[in-house]
Amino acid sequence: MKKIIRLIVTATLIIIGVAIILFATELISIDLVSLLIIVLLVVFGVNTAQESIDGFSNKATITTAFMFILSATVLKTGALQFMAHRVSHIFKYNFHIGMALMMVLISIMSAFINNTPIVAIFIPVLIQIAHSSGQSPTKMLIPLSFASIFGGSCTLIGTSTNILI
Repeated sequence: MKKIIRLIVTATLIIIGVAIILFATELISIDLVSLLIIVLLVVFGVNTAQESIDGFSNKATITTAFMFILSATVLKTGALQFMAHRVSHIFKYNFHIGMALMMVLISIMSAFINNTPIVAIFIPVLIQIAHSSGQSPTKMLIPLSFASIFGGSCTLIGTSTNILI
């Protein structure tokens, strides 16, 4: 019995170690690595198949997945491209004023709408603004997160949630 437990613990630690390396290096896409972890945990007997897929039935997981789908759809249809194009001129002129305006807008919206959809919708918008204004997208995404959390904590309507990247 102890050998089986040792084997399961060893397999789990190896899977976690390999997963961390694959997540950090991005040799394989993150979603594929995540699914691979689930399959390997079932193969090595750490989890049952039912336990492994139970997380997909959680409302938060499904909501987050659909928010990213909605965000990509809004970006592909061009609904926010006009706004992104107009705002990118402000960022070209003065990056700090552009960031302040964007953070105020996101904070106000996040005070009345849940943080997750706000962030999911604005991630591709800010990436597009960053590319068109010659800025690094990484300078805009953390302020996006902070602005949405700040706005959500100002009211009871928009609650602070974890942001998945």
